Amino acid sequence: MANLYIKTGFKEGKSYLMDSYVSVPFRITNVGQIKEDGCLYMMLGSSSPGLLDTDNHEIDINVEENSRFQLQTQSYQRLYNMKKGSSQITKVKLAPNSAFCYVPHPVVPQENSIFRNHTIIHLEKNCELILSEIITCGRKNSEFISPDREIFGEIFKFTYFQNVTEICFNDLLILKDKIILEPQVVPVDTVIQLEGYTHQATFIYLNTGNSSVAYELIAEILKIMEYEENISFGVSEMAANGFVLRVLGNGGEQLFNCFQQIQNFLWERKEAPIVSIKEKSFTR
Repeated sequence: MANLYIKTGFKEGKSYLMDSYVSVPFRITNVGQIKEDGCLYMMLGSSSPGLLDTDNHEIDINVEENSRFQLQTQSYQRLYNMKKGSSQITKVKLAPNSAFCYVPHPVVPQENSIFRNHTIIHLEKNCELILSEIITCGRKNSEFISPDREIFGEIFKFTYFQNVTEICFNDLLILKDKIILEPQVVPVDTVIQLEGYTHQATFIYLNTGNSSVAYELIAEILKIMEYEENISFGVSEMAANGFVLRVLGNGGEQLFNCFQQIQNFLWERKEAPIVSIKEKSFTR
């Protein structure tokens, strides 16, 4: 079991790393020294080339009141050949008036890999969340030659991939997203699946403070997306004041760069004064 724990704080107008703990292979580095916006920027790295069979990761992040924390990744997350499988559990808690942003590099599930990921996020009032995931088909550009001299890449050779995301506001579940890919059982390149594309991506934005921000932001997101070629995408507005962007494409780098543009727009924009969201909209 590999563990990562991060707790952020806020003091004198700046967010800072209050406490942390990492075990092998995790490591974290402060990358926000040249930033002047008072936010905390850290990069998540690993001494391992990726997740191996029976690897289990647990990540715990607490973003304290008024702090703004952006976690970045160093490289693609690779899932190697497995028999039993690997897993990752990520738990994030946002205190009132805080913000958390995590737009990682794509995941590369290689041949025979088995992976289960579960992300649980708890928000309180006046919080802002930016979260994404990009799933590739495997080592698409890795070439090998068959006995009859045909050249192939490693596409959809993994065994099982599962990702579950649960987001709660004041302990009430407001979004649950579940993706299961089992290409050896259900072909993923068919209609209502990936429909010929090799990559799929999800971008989630949620704001529990400003009750009118989602609709306005979707229009700006569409402007960013219209310059992307050879993709299909759709945006769904959430009842909980946010949106979910789904994208199908054929290149991890393209989708990652696109998501970084959206991340930068959302993170750096000047917001209007926060208006508390009506909690009665989320009563049981």
